[in-house]
Amino acid sequence: MITACVLGPRLSLKAARALPANFTSFDNFPEKTSSIVLRANKSLTACDLRFLFDYKIFPPNVLRSVPEWRAKGRPEMCLGDVIIQRVFVPPIGAGICLEFAVRVRELFTEANRIGFSYETLAGHPEQGISEFYFTKDDDGLRFFIHTFSQPGHWTSRAFSRLAISYQSWCTQRALKYVREQFALHNRDLPS
Repeated sequence: MITACVLGPRLSLKAARALPANFTSFDNFPEKTSSIVLRANKSLTACDLRFLFDYKIFPPNVLRSVPEWRAKGRPEMCLGDVIIQRVFVPPIGAGICLEFAVRVRELFTEANRIGFSYETLAGHPEQGISEFYFTKDDDGLRFFIHTFSQPGHWTSRAFSRLAISYQSWCTQRALKYVREQFALHNRDLPS
């Protein structure tokens, strides 16, 4: 859905909850993994990662969101929650917004991996799943964006080169923003 950003969200959480996934299987979707090193030699449990579970991944000039848990006054996401995404075009924090929704599919709380995934819903310009997670391994602490996706709307298929380039650009902005959020929320970690 295309809307003027100043008007606020047009898609309601109730309407978003009723939307089905816009794919049946992601087995044949292209896979992409992007990551960034955050801080070496820290355990995941010693880090404050609440910003991740509040969906503070993308800079606000690129994407703003209405997460179901925040709208309902809950402190963090739950499995099945929807997130209304408002992507700015161009990415300057104003102007035209593309509005669509995703649903939280999994929560990862493993010893060496913490994060979540979501699936795209009907009307989303992409089809597939995205995973956002931190890992701790011998190389240190990393943040990953791991996707299985393809263009899912006629507009993103018609302009697939532009859509894929814009998605890559947004992913790079998200990695930098997560690095900033991590530093902001973990200032008091010992070196």
